[in-house]
Amino acid sequence: EWLEFLERILYWTNDLTLPAWVVWFRVALLASSFLALVAFGEHLRSLEDQDKPRINLVVLAVIWYAASCIIIQAANQLDEASWAAVCDVLARYVLGIPASILAAFVLFRQRKNILNEKMQRYAIYFSFAAVSMLIYGVIGQIFVRQTLIFPATIINEDLFMYLCGFPVQVLRALMALVLSIAMISALRVLEIEAEQRLEGIEKARRDIEYRSREELSRLNASLQASEAEARQLLMELKRRDSIRTEFIQQVTAAQESERKRIARELHDGTGQMLTGLALGLRGLSRQVYDNPDMVVKRLSDLEVMATTTIGELRTLIQDLRPPQLDDMGLIPAIRSMLDRLKHVDAPEYEIKITGDPYPLPSDVETILFRIIQEGLNNSAKHAHADHVKVCLDYGDEVGICVCDDGIGCDPEMVLAPTPTRSSWGLMGIEERANLINAVWSFESELKQGTTLRVKVPRPVAAQSEAQPHDD
Repeated sequence: EWLEFLERILYWTNDLTLPAWVVWFRVALLASSFLALVAFGEHLRSLEDQDKPRINLVVLAVIWYAASCIIIQAANQLDEASWAAVCDVLARYVLGIPASILAAFVLFRQRKNILNEKMQRYAIYFSFAAVSMLIYGVIGQIFVRQTLIFPATIINEDLFMYLCGFPVQVLRALMALVLSIAMISALRVLEIEAEQRLEGIEKARRDIEYRSREELSRLNASLQASEAEARQLLMELKRRDSIRTEFIQQVTAAQESERKRIARELHDGTGQMLTGLALGLRGLSRQVYDNPDMVVKRLSDLEVMATTTIGELRTLIQDLRPPQLDDMGLIPAIRSMLDRLKHVDAPEYEIKITGDPYPLPSDVETILFRIIQEGLNNSAKHAHADHVKVCLDYGDEVGICVCDDGIGCDPEMVLAPTPTRSSWGLMGIEERANLINAVWSFESELKQGTTLRVKVPRPVAAQSEAQPHDD
């Protein structure tokens, strides 16, 4: 507005005009100020309508204004001064009037918000700002310099001068002054509003902090109660685990006691009876006179059968409870079992000991022996192996391994928990391993052999000091 005042004064007093670059600078500054007003109105509108889609009005205004200027110039082929005047008028028509209406609208909405927040004495500033913005933007910008653009040909600065007796620039300056004072006062309102919001936020923060402390105290009390409950549950778990361990030991001892009893009865009862039968038949053969040769031959066969039965019973007795396990420990019992197996048409057996052997609890040795025995039985019956190896590793953990070079199998199929599962031997191995908290694994591939591994954890192995071997 001041540049336009200067331009008018120079023209009225000395019939001079501003340089072209100053004129274009004034037009650019005018358009930029109106675009800033558009951005101001758009920003306030977006704050009020955050849930609605946002449109970039500044970009649309720039495109609209630039297109209007280019179209007018292309249609009329104006000289530089006339085109600058047209751009000035278009800036007021295309940018100034819509931007002023938008700004006045959002200022009026802010006035409503102030009234709703019980700050009525400050609402008048927004009213003055909105009214002065409308007068400045609509009345002040509708009266432009006379150009070929309608309605500037009729409604222009000359008409305003004729009607009011003073230039329109005076009205614009006066409304700009009123608008500035009103906006400064409105900013004070916004400052007060911001302070109130900050107080509300601070109060909410204190409330949240207070509730957080209460919730933290409640959670702490709940955590302490949960911790006490967890300790109680842990004690109960330890008690039950101790009972379970004792029960397992009693079951294992009862099983082995029963096996000893069966072995003793078979040896003292059935074995003696079969021996007597063999001796009786041998004496009977001397008393037969009719066809003595055939009777003698038959009795000899019966004697051989009875003797074989005695041998099998003795083998069964050793299988039920090998005496070496009680007398000398785990390793000699395994060696004795392998020696017996070598006399049969079976694979080649090998035993390998790693580390320094130390005594284990009797129930642990018994279970490990039974697991190895079951592994050897599986290799002999199903693997069709040429070589079977038994390994014992004495370290921090006691590990046993039974591996063969047989035909192998599919572990997933063998171990699948189906109703028709036939791998009872592996089920027995798993149950025995669980009795002493051992970790077991079964690895096999078709035509690649089978490997059975069992590891007794350190706590179980360490019990050997408290529970030494019987011998």
